[in-house]
Amino acid sequence: MTASTATVAQRVVMVHEEPRHRLIYDTPDLSVLDVQIQPGDTTLYHTHKSPITYVTISTSSTDQMILGGAWNNTQPINPPPGRIGAVRAVQSYAEQSITHRVTNVGHTLFRLIAVPSKRSGTENAAASGTIPGDLISENRWFRNSVLRIAGYQASTRHIAHAPTVLVMVRDGRVIIERGDGWMTSLEAAGQSTIISEDEHYRIRNGGEQTSDIVFVEVR
Repeated sequence: MTASTATVAQRVVMVHEEPRHRLIYDTPDLSVLDVQIQPGDTTLYHTHKSPITYVTISTSSTDQMILGGAWNNTQPINPPPGRIGAVRAVQSYAEQSITHRVTNVGHTLFRLIAVPSKRSGTENAAASGTIPGDLISENRWFRNSVLRIAGYQASTRHIAHAPTVLVMVRDGRVIIERGDGWMTSLEAAGQSTIISEDEHYRIRNGGEQTSDIVFVEVR
């Protein structure tokens, strides 16, 4: 390995600067990253410093190396670990930053939608107001849920109690009808949109198949 190659191998960037963590939205409250790692590909070393929620869109076997450490020697398994639509909130990055790189040792695309928080969180983990769908997890930083809508059906009208990211889990057609008259259509797995705090909205399934929408409320 040449000196220049070693420098590249050890290059460290912030998570939103890592090329496989594509920045989709960036607001004062949150970011949305589309994380895609192809089989055999490895990310740059990147640093996490804020709490984050992950939504799984496509699964594969992955391994990680903490900066200064070694690979965990994870081996590919079939079917790959994880579940499409799974939601995981990681609070520990707010207490202790981590720098690592990730490699896809499996045979399928590894894809997540990641939502890092830029907010200070709440001291009261029990939030006021409801969130659509079935609650998955709730902590100081996030409240996460999943809403399942049957074909051609619509939800009741809701109001966002905090900035909220909506993530489409599988291909379909879901329309977000906003209180100001604008509509947003999500049609592909991994597509997302942001509902602003205090915004009124309704969700309508424009397709025949049942659709799952993950809600990531950033507190």
